[in-house]
Amino acid sequence: MPHFIAECTDNIREQANLPELFSKVNSALAGTGIFPLGGIRSRAIWLDTWQMADGKHDYAFVHMTLKIGSGRSLEDRQKNR
Repeated sequence: MPHFIAECTDNIREQANLPELFSKVNSALAGTGIFPLGGIRSRAIWLDTWQMADGKHDYAFVHMTLKIGSGRSLEDRQKNR
């Protein structure tokens, strides 16, 4: 089953509009036909503590990860690139 994870700094919570992003990601994953619909999951991890190397506090970031469970052939994983 695929898991889409967005790790975001809390200072962009309102601008991020993650429900819309998750809807698009879930539709795209479902459209591949290789994942059971009930197994597709998207979630956010909001970070309330972070620091950039230069020490400035007004920066933000989003780190996105897509994890796919074993059992999908290389051919399936490379479809719709």
